[in-house]
Amino acid sequence: MVRRTGTGGEPDIINTAVDCTAEYLIQIGVLRGNFNLTLRMEQPPPDDDAPLAAAERRLARSLLHRWRAEADAWDMTDPEPLPVRWTPSRCVASAGEHLPAGSGTDTIAGTFLALRPRRRLVVLGTAGSGKTVLSVLLTLELLARRLTQGEDDVPVPLMLSLESWDARRQSLAEWLVDRLRRDHPGLPSVDGVHPARRLVLERRVLPVLDGLDELPEHRRAEVLDALDTGLGGGGDVVLVSRTAEYAHLDRQGKGLRHSTVIESLPLRPGEVAEYLRKARPRSRAAAWAPLLKTLREEPAAPAAWALSSPLMVWLVRRAYEQGPADPGTLADRERFPTRDAVEAHLLDRIVPAAFPPVPAHPGRLHAPRTWDAERAHAWLSYLALLLNRRGESELAWWRLHTAPLPRLLALPALLVTGILLSFAVKAGMSGAAGGSPSSGFLGSTEVAIGVVTAALARTVTTAWFGERLAEPRRSANPLLFVRALRSLDRHARVGPLVRLAVLTGGPVLVVLLLALYAVAGDPLLVSLSVGGVLPVLLMIVYAAPADTVDAATPGELLRGERSALVTTLTLVAPLIGVGTSAFLWLDGGSGGWKAVIGSCAGASAMLVLLSPWSRWLLAKCSLAVAGRVPWSLMAFLRDARAAGLLQVSGGTYRFRNRRLQEHLAGRRAEARGTAGSAPWAVPFPKLSDPRESTVERTADHYRLRGRSRTLPLAHWAVVGVIMGTFVVRMSVSGQWHQPVAWLSLLFWPFLGALITAVGFLKPRRPLELELTRDGVTSVFGRRRRSYAWRHVEEITVRRAIVRGRDARFHALQVRLLADAPRPPRRSRMGEGWYLVLSTGPSPHVDPGLAAALADFAGPRWTPPSGGG
Repeated sequence: MVRRTGTGGEPDIINTAVDCTAEYLIQIGVLRGNFNLTLRMEQPPPDDDAPLAAAERRLARSLLHRWRAEADAWDMTDPEPLPVRWTPSRCVASAGEHLPAGSGTDTIAGTFLALRPRRRLVVLGTAGSGKTVLSVLLTLELLARRLTQGEDDVPVPLMLSLESWDARRQSLAEWLVDRLRRDHPGLPSVDGVHPARRLVLERRVLPVLDGLDELPEHRRAEVLDALDTGLGGGGDVVLVSRTAEYAHLDRQGKGLRHSTVIESLPLRPGEVAEYLRKARPRSRAAAWAPLLKTLREEPAAPAAWALSSPLMVWLVRRAYEQGPADPGTLADRERFPTRDAVEAHLLDRIVPAAFPPVPAHPGRLHAPRTWDAERAHAWLSYLALLLNRRGESELAWWRLHTAPLPRLLALPALLVTGILLSFAVKAGMSGAAGGSPSSGFLGSTEVAIGVVTAALARTVTTAWFGERLAEPRRSANPLLFVRALRSLDRHARVGPLVRLAVLTGGPVLVVLLLALYAVAGDPLLVSLSVGGVLPVLLMIVYAAPADTVDAATPGELLRGERSALVTTLTLVAPLIGVGTSAFLWLDGGSGGWKAVIGSCAGASAMLVLLSPWSRWLLAKCSLAVAGRVPWSLMAFLRDARAAGLLQVSGGTYRFRNRRLQEHLAGRRAEARGTAGSAPWAVPFPKLSDPRESTVERTADHYRLRGRSRTLPLAHWAVVGVIMGTFVVRMSVSGQWHQPVAWLSLLFWPFLGALITAVGFLKPRRPLELELTRDGVTSVFGRRRRSYAWRHVEEITVRRAIVRGRDARFHALQVRLLADAPRPPRRSRMGEGWYLVLSTGPSPHVDPGLAAALADFAGPRWTPPSGGG
């Protein structure tokens, strides 16, 4: 405050406040003269991270609600968290390298946050030992610390399955960004865009990755390499796997770098007894008493050993929660003499306990949905067996059509549906023309043109996307054209030059054809542009497959496929109809609405009947008629998930535990690769089969000779597409009653069978494998492959990868050093591996051959996991 004398002799009082945060200014005293108040307030710097922090909190709340629901379904925290313990793993050399002192008494989240200098945690354990429980408890505690305790430096854990990551096509960051965008589309935008990229790049999310052991063997090392690359120098991660699979990778030097490895410990019988005492209903205390007494007083009893697993504790709670089930029978050693007997009994009881009979209230109009326990057990057992045969753990509705029964009924269903559709189309066309529906089938030419054009568009799209076209598509929105363009570019199987040529040259070609028509007047140019090139371009754009596991739920993915199908029909089929009609009309023929409707109907039938949605409908209906699944399959899967038997992994379902899947399938999981043979050839016989081969062995030489033949099957993929097109064309156009049409259709399977028979009857080709001190050489037919040991980094038996696809058989393969000469392209197996010789469907190697490989290859030889 400054006081000075004014011009009138009265004092002027001037107050100046700089950077003042006060809301009120009080001046005490007698004031005379002028009073001047100046406030110099500087605006606080803008908080650019406030919108991102809000999106981060929204994500944390969403994940907390989701995983609390999962934990409640699995009884993880009711009445208290399961007493799961852990210790530094003994199977990994650097297990406790970064483990802080006293971590054994801390919570799993406290142990993780105390890791220095990097927070990279690997959680190991056997089947059902509590790995998933530890990861879920870690997720819940980190989210609780972030939201309730205000610890802003705690990252938001994002728990994902590694089965959804194709490390060959997406980096770790891009995969996490895609998952966040699809799983959490409602996050508040930052700078007008979804905050997923900033959340990932600024490392505000913590990937908690489960299911490394469930990946095919050839993908595990690939995923770990991509994970190391994606994490860089300071990225954090939590990795969950079974002990044996990760230890095998670690011994090969492929473990996660700079990580701390812990292993879940069995539950203590006394702690389990106290946990069950608090969890049991008070009214059933007497029924639980014998089992609890056994757990406290007989820690070596079979029941105590069985209940050392969190999975079994959850099973015993669910199976004996309600009467008249008696948990005391588990303590009977005569009835359950071994741990396996107790576990098998609990696994058998879980489905009836998950679907108890619920009588309807007499006053309710609609009874609640109930599922018969016996039928539910049969349905789940079939689905589990189907997954085991494929060596998978994710149940995807769009792959259900690959079951034997839907595949058998595919062509008959196409024919019947096409015939029914032909009656409906012809009835509508005859009604529009004022005729009778039974007056004959009209417009077969227009229908045939529509079918062939749609088949051509689908063929081009299949060449663009490959196998991904058989997967559900994103919810195609015509207004989101740029987003669809990005999707088709990301999932394209063709090279960048082809993509650039099609996406830029396609629209130019349409304009050029129309310009040529204006000059030359040829109606074929209009048909090619409007009804040919333009539908193909739109088909490619709006057939862009979604990242299948990126949908929030399987139901949303199914709705997205239906929406994409409707969009494709709305845009592609009418253009084909208009192009056909324009050609016929400009050529002086009978164009008009009849040609448009006929061609559009044929194109629509082709697009619908060969879509993932129609295949799903065929699979569900055929399996439901056979009693393999319920008619309301999606509702049943949702209820099974609510009962704790299943869990949602993106757009697919998974069983609560892999062991539960194996038990329901009626057998233990078999080694991967026994699900079938390659789609183009039968694998070669085992190299060491004495009936097919001879072995010569000296100190410096090993030679295995035999003869083998292949069964050509590659052409059946093309034959199947042609047959499908003929069936749709013949049925929709009304030619199904003409013998000539049937002869044309039957010609193709006859041709396919003839090619297969000729290939099989060809003389058997020689097969030879030779090992020397200098290298390895293989011969099959006229193809000879030779690799010098000085160029080989590793040799082992792996799954064969042909053109980026799992060939479903194993082969002896080598990985070459960086400076080694590269073999021909046909020897490439992907991921830097090269083919030596196929060994058949099993990864096991004969002991004699394994001993020879260990002798001649030395440390380069790595026995396959589970093999000799």
